[in-house]
Amino acid sequence: MVKNCAAHSWGEYRTHLALMDQITSTYNLNDNALMKLNETIKNALDPNSITAPGKNGLWPAKYEKKAMGVGRRGGIGSS
Repeated sequence: MVKNCAAHSWGEYRTHLALMDQITSTYNLNDNALMKLNETIKNALDPNSITAPGKNGLWPAKYEKKAMGVGRRGGIGSS
């Protein structure tokens, strides 16, 4: 359902914690510029990831995204 909505450029407004990474991966406009900015700010303000690691798809730099199953392909704005 998430992929189908993303294919029509329909974004999810709210979601369950278990789906946050999948939903976040659908917002990848401009080579994920906004996500990169958010991750940079998150890592600068919370380097030990004490506050909500993974919330809204923002994982700390020390976590391995590949091992966590976090990806950013095939979403809204992808070419």
